Amino acid sequence: MNNQPTDQSKTTRARGRGHSLNRSARLYLLHAALLTASLAIYGLFFNLAIEALGYSREFLGTLNGLSIAVAAVLSVPLWWLVSRIGLRQALALSAVLQALSVVLIAWMPTTGLLLLAVALTGMAATLFQVSAPPFMMAHSDAATRDHLFSANQAINVGVAGVATFFAGQLKAGLGGLLDVDAESALAYRATFGAAGIGLFISILPLLFIHRSQRRDKPDAGNSSPPNVAPVGAPTRPPELPPGADFWLARLPGMRWLLARLPEPIPGFVRQPALVVPLLISPLLISFGAALLIQYLNLFFKDQFAISDIVLGRIFAAIGITTGFAALAGPIISTRIGKIWTIVLTQLLSIPFLLLMGFVPVLSVAIGAALARGAFFNMGSPLYDAFAMERTDESARPIVIGLINGAYTVGYLIAPRISTHVQERVGFAPLFVATALFYAAAAAANYLLFIRKASVQSSAAITSQ
Repeated sequence: MNNQPTDQSKTTRARGRGHSLNRSARLYLLHAALLTASLAIYGLFFNLAIEALGYSREFLGTLNGLSIAVAAVLSVPLWWLVSRIGLRQALALSAVLQALSVVLIAWMPTTGLLLLAVALTGMAATLFQVSAPPFMMAHSDAATRDHLFSANQAINVGVAGVATFFAGQLKAGLGGLLDVDAESALAYRATFGAAGIGLFISILPLLFIHRSQRRDKPDAGNSSPPNVAPVGAPTRPPELPPGADFWLARLPGMRWLLARLPEPIPGFVRQPALVVPLLISPLLISFGAALLIQYLNLFFKDQFAISDIVLGRIFAAIGITTGFAALAGPIISTRIGKIWTIVLTQLLSIPFLLLMGFVPVLSVAIGAALARGAFFNMGSPLYDAFAMERTDESARPIVIGLINGAYTVGYLIAPRISTHVQERVGFAPLFVATALFYAAAAAANYLLFIRKASVQSSAAITSQ
């Protein structure tokens, strides 16, 4: 009997070792868990704290819009900064800025310092967004990469849910220690102080991560086919029919500039139809979400007069349900396709959105909020995958950046409108407006990607 391990057993054991995350990856996940827990507490109570401090909802809208505006304006300089200081240092700087922002609100929430605090939050969020995925790529390989990214997503959902669940009790406990009401301004400030300490502590795991000496190498047997360019490599500009140049490409001096820019940027400028259709749905969704979704904590407090402990448990349930629902999206898409899944789940979320806003029963509103979050976010990860499948490999970083930018446009404008409506009319018009934006996004996806593909297919069959 041969006692030597078979090739299959060797492969299995090697694969098992490959799925073990290295020390740097585990330390990053610890950092992400501490960061997420603190930010979940801060995010749950921010809107409520601003009101408890005596500020108007219109000022709250200004604060929410300013954070996104600062992130948009400084995105390019912050990209440059990350390239100069390194990914680990950028993650640490992001956590420091977040901590300073939260501590400023806890320490002295004057108008000027509140504006400075949300500006720091916008900078910190941008630094994290441009640093975390490349950091995970650098500290994983082909065998562990999916595991690391999945673990990161699980931490984002799970830890945020747990932190939100206990956030109300934390604030009540701190209020008791200070001998103040649990929903007083001082209790909110104390809670932000605790969250700020947590954010500073989240930096510690990063200090134990040493610069990796390993350089990722292509996997044997998985190299690109001869005619496929590697990621980041220049590609040929798209073949455009005569006269297809967009008007922007015809402006004086534009052709000279386009000739000196790397592909695929000139192709996008010459023919926006390559990418613009992918931006319409995110743009519409951003306006709907900015009008209402970020203020759902205020809606539940206004409509049902619940405690912050109950509020925390509601949002914990919404977050966890949304996370599990995202796992069901790929299962459905294998049967009906990505874009059909996206359209159907967007449409199915709308009745629950309206049910939440117009049925004044807490249990119904909670159930509707859970269903809305589950349905609407079920297709969100699929949209990025759909966009990437339609995009040349070298163009994917630019396209995903433009899509993420489209998701933020509404937050530059809608928060101030929303808080103005809340103070004068209430939430009812906001639920209607958000439902219309979501319906328009689903219709845009159907017309641009399903109906158009069907028409093109029919035309191709007819021409044969």
